Amino acid sequence: MKMNVMEKLFEEAKDGLFLIEENNCIRYNKAAAKLKIDYSFTIEKILEIAKGEGCMLHTTMEKCLDCEVKADWDQTAFPFVLEDAKGKQEQFSGSYTVIDRETSLLSIRRVAVQDRLQQVIQNKRLIEYVNQAHENERRAISQELHDGLAQSIYSLMLETRQLKWSGQSEDLPTKLQKIDEDFVALLGEVKQLAVDLRPTALDDLGLIPAIEVLLNRLTETTGVEIHFIPIIENRRFGESVEIITYRVLQESVMNSVKHADVNELWVTLSEQDNHLVLTVRDHGKGFNLHKVNAHSRGLGLLHMQERAESIGGHLSIQSEEMEGTTVTLGLPIQWEVGK
Repeated sequence: MKMNVMEKLFEEAKDGLFLIEENNCIRYNKAAAKLKIDYSFTIEKILEIAKGEGCMLHTTMEKCLDCEVKADWDQTAFPFVLEDAKGKQEQFSGSYTVIDRETSLLSIRRVAVQDRLQQVIQNKRLIEYVNQAHENERRAISQELHDGLAQSIYSLMLETRQLKWSGQSEDLPTKLQKIDEDFVALLGEVKQLAVDLRPTALDDLGLIPAIEVLLNRLTETTGVEIHFIPIIENRRFGESVEIITYRVLQESVMNSVKHADVNELWVTLSEQDNHLVLTVRDHGKGFNLHKVNAHSRGLGLLHMQERAESIGGHLSIQSEEMEGTTVTLGLPIQWEVGK
C-alpha cells in the first residue's frame, strides 16, 4: 500500500522527475513526459550540467570556452535553459539527488513567473545603471569640450582676428610665435582627450606599458610619486580584462590624489590563482567604510565594482581613517586569442 502511494506521488508530481541508473533514465513521470515532448533536450546534457561538466547555455565545456556562466553548480538547485520547438528559450531549475550507489533522481521545474519577473526587474535596473554611467561619461566629455577645447579655439580665433585688424606691426613675429604655441597646446589637449577616451598604448603595446604611460603622466601632472611594481610578464590579456584593469587603476589613483592628501602611491600587478590582481595602496587620510554610502562615494567606486563583477571578478576596498586605503581588483585571466 505504501509503495502504491509513493508511486502515485512520483507519477503525479508537478516537477519532471527522472529516475537514473548508471546515467540512464529508467523511469520518468507524467510531467517529465510532457517536458520531453515540449522541449528538445537529452538527460545526458542535464546530468553534465548538474555535475559541473557542462554549461547551462552550451552543449559541452569545449564549446563553452570562456563563457561566464559555467560553474560547479550546487546540485540541489542549478539553472539551465531549454528551447521549445519554435526556438523560444525558457529558464528551468534542476535538482540532482543521489539515492544510493547506483540510483539517483533528477528533478526539473520551470522557473516561477515571480522569479522571472524579479530577473526582469534586476535586468532593468542594470540597464538603467549602464545608461546613467554612459550619460555621466557623455556629460564629462561635453564639459571637457566646452571648458577646454572650445575656449582654447575661441582664444586662438580672437588672436588671429587681432592680427588681421592690426595689420603689420613690429611685434608680429612675437604674436605669431604665441599663436603657434597656443596651437601646440591645443593639439596636446586634443591628444590627451583621445587618450582618456581610449588609450592607444593599451591597444598597441598591452596592459603593462599602458599603465606605465598613465602613471608617468599622472606623476607629471599631479606631482604625486607613483611606484609601479609589475610582478608578471608583459603579456596580452582579453580586451575586457585589460580595459577594466586600466579604468579601475585610473579611478583608484585619481581618488587617492583628490581625497587622500598623499605624496606617494604604490601600484602592483600580479597573477594569483589564475586571476590578474591589481592593488593600489596609499597611506593617506583614509575613510570609514561603514559611514560612507554609495552616493557620497560617487559613482566612481560603484562603477568599478560593477565593471569587475560583469566578468566574474571582484573589487575590495580596505580603508581606515588616518591609516590609508587599499583597493584590490581581481579578474579571472582571459588570454587574448592569438597572443
